[in-house]
Amino acid sequence: MEMTIQLARTVKGQEEIFNLGHTLRPKYRQLLFDIGNGTSFGELCSRHPKCVAIESMVNELLQSGFIQTLRNMASAPVARPAPRVASVAAPVQLTGDLSEAHAFVLEFMATLVGTKSPAYKQMSEVKDVAGFKALLPLCRKVIAAVASPHQAAEMEAGAAQRLGE
Repeated sequence: MEMTIQLARTVKGQEEIFNLGHTLRPKYRQLLFDIGNGTSFGELCSRHPKCVAIESMVNELLQSGFIQTLRNMASAPVARPAPRVASVAAPVQLTGDLSEAHAFVLEFMATLVGTKSPAYKQMSEVKDVAGFKALLPLCRKVIAAVASPHQAAEMEAGAAQRLGE
């Protein structure tokens, strides 16, 4: 398998992790968790240097529909999927920069964790800056668990930028 091939969880893979399906053996679940929404095969190998059967395990996860390939990192930069604006809850009446940051976080979460997540629902009910800032760490943890720590940091940085911090 090419080291630059980009791997990501499918809906089936997300359900395995978050709905506590536990249909996979522990090592496979660990790989599925580590793959998130955008990890190259090379990155995955570097995280599991002692795993000699990693290629066959990734192939099994691909064949069983838990993960999918996106594209090679060498061929083009990875583009984030466009947010599904229709599925994002309308923000509560907020002022200026908070409204923009709030909408950004809700779109980000809707794309990565869905609108049924308790963290998404809590964030959609935020009415002030203090509540927003208090809930942001929870949203970061959820995104880090569902997608990747990198995407969680990207969400937090984008929110801070929109708040003018």
